[in-house]
Amino acid sequence: MTGWFACKVTSGRKSAQYGIRFSYPLYISVVALGIFLANPYILSITALIALFGVILPMHPFDYIYNYGVTKLIGTEQIPGRGSESQVSSSVALLFNLGVIASIIFEIQLNYGVMALIYVLSSIFFIVILLKSR
Repeated sequence: MTGWFACKVTSGRKSAQYGIRFSYPLYISVVALGIFLANPYILSITALIALFGVILPMHPFDYIYNYGVTKLIGTEQIPGRGSESQVSSSVALLFNLGVIASIIFEIQLNYGVMALIYVLSSIFFIVILLKSR
């Protein structure tokens, strides 16, 4: 069932790989923190970040990387990652909204296990993404 969506090809430059290694772990860490703390406010911020990841041409943390981190470490800016960022941000947005709803409506879930599943699945997709380059 492959081929139901197509992602634009992104640059194979090292700067793009550094940017991917910056924004995904940072975002995953904030989401995991929000889930472990069962804090709907932190998760609302991550949902907003994911929404901007869907709407904007680049992920919000890519802008932080481009206009902050590149100045510190002396690499080039990320030219853009293509539509895989919008797809992953859409999935993250739905996941965050589901967890927020379960916290607000006090649905009994093991949030530590949910955070672990989120982190492990994110690492899995990061590895797949980096190996395909």
